Amino acid sequence: MTRDEILVMKPGRELDTLVMRIVFKAEKKDVGDECYWLSEFDGEEVCWPRWFSPSTDIAAAFEVWEHDHPDTWELHLSKIGKKYLARIFERRFNDVPSHKELAQVESESAVEAMVKCRLLALMGEDETHD
Repeated sequence: MTRDEILVMKPGRELDTLVMRIVFKAEKKDVGDECYWLSEFDGEEVCWPRWFSPSTDIAAAFEVWEHDHPDTWELHLSKIGKKYLARIFERRFNDVPSHKELAQVESESAVEAMVKCRLLALMGEDETHD
């Protein structure tokens, strides 16, 4: 998928599936309601339930942010008028400390902005994913 295709996606199952595959590197196993998505993290299997919806649930969206991101990444979330703006920066420590913006998403929903921003930061601006 391209950046533009992700930005026009609506919150829901299709966006959740993309998040699970790209961020969590999970596969749909459907071995019951409590273990619908399965991934491996630090050598252990991790399950997410069928109802886990990172594109519509703020707690799940924070799990997307917190999952295995580099220590140099920062998430900035702000509300401007009626829109939310999520931005992910990478801190750089060369001769002069600086920040590079990796992704930026504006949405009427903080959840949607956060999740899409994390996807785009992982993908990079020029990459596409199936």
